[in-house]
Amino acid sequence: MAQVEILGQASVRQVRFSPDVERASHQQPSDANLLDNQASSWFPFEPFAWLPLPVKALIPRTWQKIQDKTHFILVFGAIACTLLVVRMLVALINSGCVDLNCVEEVLTILFIVPCTTYNIRIIGQYDDRLVSKQQDIKEQKASLTRSYNDLLSDMDGLLSKSAESSAGLAERSFESKRRDFQRFLERVKGKHSSLYSGAQGDSDKLLKQFRRFCVNWLRVFEECSIDPLECPKRVIKEEELNRCTSILDIADLCLERLRVTEVRFISIQRDQDAQMLRKNRNEIKRLSRALPGVGGAGRPVPEVPGRRTSTQGRGSWLHLGFGHGFGVHSGGTGEEPYPKEIDFFCGQLILLSSEHLMLILGFLVGWALFAIQFWDFVDGGAGTRLASVLSLVELLIAELCLVTMLLKFEEIDIVQQLEREVKELAKQNERVEKQRERMHGFWNNVQQLTELWLYRTVPRLDLFKEIHSLLEDTTEDLLMKISSANQHLEDLENRLGDLTAWRNNGTVSIEAKKGFGKAVNQICQEQELDECLVKLEDLTSGGMEALTNSNAK
Repeated sequence: MAQVEILGQASVRQVRFSPDVERASHQQPSDANLLDNQASSWFPFEPFAWLPLPVKALIPRTWQKIQDKTHFILVFGAIACTLLVVRMLVALINSGCVDLNCVEEVLTILFIVPCTTYNIRIIGQYDDRLVSKQQDIKEQKASLTRSYNDLLSDMDGLLSKSAESSAGLAERSFESKRRDFQRFLERVKGKHSSLYSGAQGDSDKLLKQFRRFCVNWLRVFEECSIDPLECPKRVIKEEELNRCTSILDIADLCLERLRVTEVRFISIQRDQDAQMLRKNRNEIKRLSRALPGVGGAGRPVPEVPGRRTSTQGRGSWLHLGFGHGFGVHSGGTGEEPYPKEIDFFCGQLILLSSEHLMLILGFLVGWALFAIQFWDFVDGGAGTRLASVLSLVELLIAELCLVTMLLKFEEIDIVQQLEREVKELAKQNERVEKQRERMHGFWNNVQQLTELWLYRTVPRLDLFKEIHSLLEDTTEDLLMKISSANQHLEDLENRLGDLTAWRNNGTVSIEAKKGFGKAVNQICQEQELDECLVKLEDLTSGGMEALTNSNAK
């Protein structure tokens, strides 16, 4: 497919940021570059040097010394555009904009003013320190990128450690014990009518003890939280259970709540953090992607078949040639809307940014305004021809300025593009730093609670599972045995001490924690409820001295 590239001429003042561009700079210069080199002897020069010092002080420093031909065209284009806008404003004020006679003036203001504003911003980057400024911004970007990657590496390491932590094992145990208690409640529902066939008073006592047993289990389950002290995992309030009038009602209420209460706060947070890290890595790839031929500006440009590479010259945004078809395609990634490829059968236009689109529209509207002014010049009287000639000259200079900016858009936009990327990277760094602090807070808290969960919460949930399994097999003296079980479990609860003492580095020593967990696990090995309760009583009355002494510190 034959293609003719236009608007892709290389510039000798292009900043060399990448090895490819450095190598390209040592190649044989083109004829256009030779002409630029011959003309460079005229620059820099000071067009306003003849003005008095007080007047020169009012002119921006980047306007006083012209660095090259591009700078020259931009400065005088900005002056011409400003004069044109001022004259149009005066015309609007004088005419009063009656009967739609001010379409030309309004179009001029709407489309020339944004282009002029952008032009003035571009001129602001031209000074003696242009190269050093670009290098400084590039170094800032590199520093921010390294900082960003360091933050992501730290977060990735934190996430890897969390996957190896025992907290995940504790969470799986919580979820397993929740399902065990649900099955116990479902079996109670299936045979609740035959649980006790004695007098009504004894049935009420059994209801009270069953409610008490559920309250005790729920109290232990509250510790299955990332913040068991301030925000326990409270499934049901005790007042709600007190309103239940039968064992069936209690079982139904507990089942209803437990079915929608999964204990997955660690795995959910790990998945969210992993997804966040993937998103952040994609973002840093987008921000670090270099613009071909500019080597440092991060605007992505789509690959076009037959297009010159950065070593052959600056990439063009307009290609002529048949076979493109029709359509609009986005070459951006994520939230980045640009570049956009517009195919129009005999060519392809690549919009690099919103500023690029604005300049193209301004260029087209400028020629429409030129046609209107030319018609006024031909059709108007002698009194209006001078104003028309001035407008035509100003429009020609403005169009020359727009053509220059479009021809060298990828080059003259580099500093502003780098500055935008630095600002965006700084914002991303700040956001990622907050995410890292939140991750550290969450996973450090998880680490602090690991010993509490492993040696205090999980063993007691195991004990409850063993006791309610043995209660299901009880055929005689159910009321007495469940009452005794509740009392022993509550005595154990009262001897455990405050939750904060069980955190990592709390007042309870790691040896005492492990000793308690081991003792409870041994009780769970008993096959008879009576033996289980006897050993539980022994533990409560004489086997918890280490915990008691630690809590007293």
